[in-house]
Amino acid sequence: MSTYLYLLWFNGFVYLSTKFTLFFDKFLPFEKHSSLRLTVELVSLFLMAFIFFYIVMVILNINGAIDEPHVMNKNNTIIGIFHSLVLLLYSSLTITDNFLRKWRTDSLKIEVLKQDKLRAENRALQAQLNPHFLFNSLNVIISEIDHDPKLAKQFALDLSHTYRYVLQSKDVESVTFETEWEAMQAYIHLHQVRLGEGLKVLTSIDELSNQKKIPPLSIQLLLENCFKHNQATLRKPLMITIFSDGNQFSIENNKQPKNKSADTYNIGIQYLKESFKQLDQQTSIYVEENETTFKITIPLIEA
Repeated sequence: MSTYLYLLWFNGFVYLSTKFTLFFDKFLPFEKHSSLRLTVELVSLFLMAFIFFYIVMVILNINGAIDEPHVMNKNNTIIGIFHSLVLLLYSSLTITDNFLRKWRTDSLKIEVLKQDKLRAENRALQAQLNPHFLFNSLNVIISEIDHDPKLAKQFALDLSHTYRYVLQSKDVESVTFETEWEAMQAYIHLHQVRLGEGLKVLTSIDELSNQKKIPPLSIQLLLENCFKHNQATLRKPLMITIFSDGNQFSIENNKQPKNKSADTYNIGIQYLKESFKQLDQQTSIYVEENETTFKITIPLIEA
């Protein structure tokens, strides 16, 4: 009987240790609390192993008709501690292997994310530096210098602000919503001046959004998606609705595809999804699309 109990003890401990690991992965991940996680998990496993040993000894004492079966003598206590340490050593090897696997996987994900971020930043910069955009922007400045010097000056300042923000954001993982939105207002104004009555923008921004966090260039990618895929003319104005309630930020536009379809922005949206996951594993991005409208909603993360 003792053999079966010890086998049950060992196999039960191994099974529950894997469950412990999954539990701690969810509530105390290695990436954020490595030292605390290792200490708590090892102490918990040792206590669990010793408690299991105690239960086995009590059952054996009862089976052997020993008086006070729940009382452990000194020898059994030493044996229990020794066996628990052996099991703990075995489990620590499993924990180490699990940690190394996760570390390797996370390292690969981070490297892929860095590459995606670089591509996204390049796309964002190219979208503003491409010859067509620059040609139109310079034409606007030239045409307004004599007609409306104040507007020409503001347009040049907005252009400079937009470039500066894109370049400065390349080395950070997150920015406040307030910082990004300030830069994006300049970006929107560039398009409003360029497109005139062909662009209508409605905004409703809650001040509670200001100190929330988002990956840099998130809003720029969403806006560029609107301009890149849709016509914006006097007869067919592009309508963009921008909304934030302090927890989420959304951009919705009417769909009026250009004759020549632009490249899809699936890579950009995938980059956003991965970027938000790096800031908060619980976040999600929502895309809603029908025949007439396209809407995307991103979360605003607590600082």
